[in-house]
Amino acid sequence: MSEPLVRPIVLDATVLSNFASTDSVTWLATTLEDLQTVPAVRTELEDGREAGYAYLNHARAVLESGDIGVVETAPEQLQQDYPEIEDRLDPGEAEALVAAHTAGGTLVTDDGTARTLAADYDVALTGSIGLLVRGVVRDELTVETADEWLTTWVDEQNYYAPVDSVSAALPDDVDT
Repeated sequence: MSEPLVRPIVLDATVLSNFASTDSVTWLATTLEDLQTVPAVRTELEDGREAGYAYLNHARAVLESGDIGVVETAPEQLQQDYPEIEDRLDPGEAEALVAAHTAGGTLVTDDGTARTLAADYDVALTGSIGLLVRGVVRDELTVETADEWLTTWVDEQNYYAPVDSVSAALPDDVDT
């Protein structure tokens, strides 16, 4: 988890939503390089904000600042070159997978089907918890802060987490 992620790093809506809910999208943008997302994710975030999820303004602000780029070509690439993906995933995950695959980057998603397809396409992969673990391993985040964020995701966003604490996902050689 401490090794560099293959860039670009393409985020889906769930990951951006998780980090936005803890006002930590800026942390992502300052600790990871070459962050990207796709038009469908931007639309999902905007729709969520309009539906009353004000915390999504944090993600929107970072997108508008340009700290997270938007791969505008992803929808066209998806339709033309990956119709089998388009039929199996929601638009945000589908476009994000295509963007990561075509650029040879890392897909950051928590969606089970997207993770399976990423493996089928040999796309580097991590998720929300993986980013937290990476932050702790690289001393960019404390376990306490990572656990606070994870707890917020679970309690307030109904996020499914396979662990109760980030420390349970840390490599054995990491002291907490």
